[in-house]
Amino acid sequence: MNKLCLLILLTTLLFGCGQHYEAGSNPPPKPLPRTALPAGHPSIPNPAKQATKPAGAGAISGTIRLAPGFETRMPANAYLYMIARERVDGGPPYLLKKIRLPSFPYSFTMDQNDVGQMFGAGIVLAEIPEMYLIARIDQDGMAMAQPGDLEGTCLQNPIAGGAQNLEIIIDRVY
Repeated sequence: MNKLCLLILLTTLLFGCGQHYEAGSNPPPKPLPRTALPAGHPSIPNPAKQATKPAGAGAISGTIRLAPGFETRMPANAYLYMIARERVDGGPPYLLKKIRLPSFPYSFTMDQNDVGQMFGAGIVLAEIPEMYLIARIDQDGMAMAQPGDLEGTCLQNPIAGGAQNLEIIIDRVY
């Protein structure tokens, strides 16, 4: 009897149950539709207006403009990415900000809250001596550039933490 119980126990442990459960096999619940806020509910901040909030030490700010003729190339439902990298040819972003496509010219501010998560809490924006800033209008909402995306480079590149009155002209199509 003991051998039979041991055999059953070992078989169960080795082969487990036959349900083959996989983590994440069920889709997440659908988000609730956006509706008006109930009376008396505090307003929710608009991400496009966050650029006007006061900035901390090392914040960079400026204006993004479109080159002549680019006003008609705006894709519907696009996003604006502002990315500051350590090298002109790429590398991980020091700063990254993604917002729904605003109207242009667009005044922006990037601060310590926009420091890339991969750097963790160790990097301080005010201490970055050199970075290269670009702006990209992205059609699909993914950070990687795709054909049809629009991009511009900061005219003052390379910049340092704390740079102000920066100007980016969006003048290239991928």
